[in-house]
Amino acid sequence: MMKKFTIVLTCIMALSLVACSGTSDEEKALLPFPLPKFTPSLDIKPSWKVSTSAEVEGVFSRLQPGMAYGKVYVAGTNGEVEARNLEDGKLVWKKKMDVIIESGVAVADRIVVVGSQEGEVIALDAETGEELWRNLVSSEIISPAAIGEDHVVVRTIDGKLFAMDEKTGKRSWFFDRNVPALTLRGTGTPILARGAVISGFDNGNVALFFMKDGALIWEKRIAQAAGRSEFDQIVDVDSKPLVVSDVLYVATYNGNIAAINLRDSQNLWQREMSSFQDLTSDGLSIFATTSNDVVMSLSREQGQTQWTQSELKNRKVSAPAALGKYVVVADFEGYLHWMSASDGHFVKRMRIDSSGVVGAPIAYLNYLVAQAKNGEVLAVKIPESSL
Repeated sequence: MMKKFTIVLTCIMALSLVACSGTSDEEKALLPFPLPKFTPSLDIKPSWKVSTSAEVEGVFSRLQPGMAYGKVYVAGTNGEVEARNLEDGKLVWKKKMDVIIESGVAVADRIVVVGSQEGEVIALDAETGEELWRNLVSSEIISPAAIGEDHVVVRTIDGKLFAMDEKTGKRSWFFDRNVPALTLRGTGTPILARGAVISGFDNGNVALFFMKDGALIWEKRIAQAAGRSEFDQIVDVDSKPLVVSDVLYVATYNGNIAAINLRDSQNLWQREMSSFQDLTSDGLSIFATTSNDVVMSLSREQGQTQWTQSELKNRKVSAPAALGKYVVVADFEGYLHWMSASDGHFVKRMRIDSSGVVGAPIAYLNYLVAQAKNGEVLAVKIPESSL
């Protein structure tokens, strides 16, 4: 069933990229919006742009870079992993592995972790690229791992959550949740917070587990399957949960976005919104990209809409990155769209490569980094006065 749904999405994408005579109104509605016209007001240029060996194949790949320790770490489906200096893009180390990498890069606690199509979790030394360990889990891994508190945690496409020892890769525990017959091609990225693991699942639930032993603390339904068609009933939590202070923010496809008290699992607010992209925050607002490519800013406290930017519809818009006064998204043509975090108006547009951006742009300190499918990596440094 998952493969059938992937084929449907592929057909929709192909339709949205081709305009021909005799196009129906329904087909026209799927065509990407033209690039919006505006007067740029942000005067910045890329700090560096380099070609790497980390090339990515596949329409649905959500690979994205990781950043830590003054380095950018990129991976490709071709098994290449590279570490680049954050300041100038120079190569620090390169590692070629005999796997098809499908997860984004996770980096913390001096290790880099990637996941493969065959279900291998691989840990590398963040300074040298030396392989530290491998562990085989139950199935494909297509979202980044969570690293911390002496553990590495991954979500597999068959609904399982695995925790492994950070130093040895030895399995500590796992949790299994049945996958509905029809789901999106994706899995939510687990996160660690306050001694617990938080993960969303394909049934519209989010759950909290003790890190040390995997005991379930609480599980909560964010969206209930509804609608007449099978597609209407898909309620996957494919976005990465977001924790700000003691509040957990979770979004579902065909469902809701909710703010939940992390301590007692009580809803603080909930509203209808469909999204499979990761959420982000600048500490004051929550930023989201909806499933119909609308970028939104929501109030952290009540969830009210503060602004919407709907001029990028059908451009396969990525999850947003928040960087100081700005929110940045990428699209299928390789453009990075910079918006004001205060009202959503466009302030800058730049292009990394026509092959398209992989995953989403990543913000770290005062840098924004994006990776193209052909392996190009671009970094932009924002002056502190603009943050």
